Order: sequence, then C-alpha cells, then structure tokens
Amino acid sequence: MSNGKNLNLTPQCAAGVDTRRRVIELEKNDEDQWDAINQLRNRLPVWATMIISLLTFLLGCSITYAAIAKGGS
Repeated sequence: MSNGKNLNLTPQCAAGVDTRRRVIELEKNDEDQWDAINQLRNRLPVWATMIISLLTFLLGCSITYAAIAKGGS
C-alpha cells in the first residue's frame, strides 16, 4: 500500500470490470459537475452587476452636473 490507497484496482471478474468502468465514468461526471458549479460560483450575480452599472451611471451624471454647474463646457 502506498499513501493509504490500494494499488491493486484490477477487477477479477466481468461484473467487477463493469462496476469499475461505471465508477470511473461517475467520477468524471462528478468532476465535470463541480467544474460547472465553480464556474457559476465565480461569477458576479446579475443584481450586483446592475447595481454597479447604476452607480457608475449616477457617478457620471454627478460629474457632468458638477462640471456644468462650475461653468465648464
């Protein structure tokens, strides 16, 4: 044994081969699922994007109004 894992993973019968193949496929599907979940998790929510956009718009309006009120062109 190395690192606490059994190195002899070769199945001894046809049912074991099928089971091993299914386990490998399920593990890959699990990894794909977690990749998709992490991609969604790492994005900014739509509501936060909308708030940032609104704040940016209001900041632009405020700067424009301040420049006009100060007598700029």
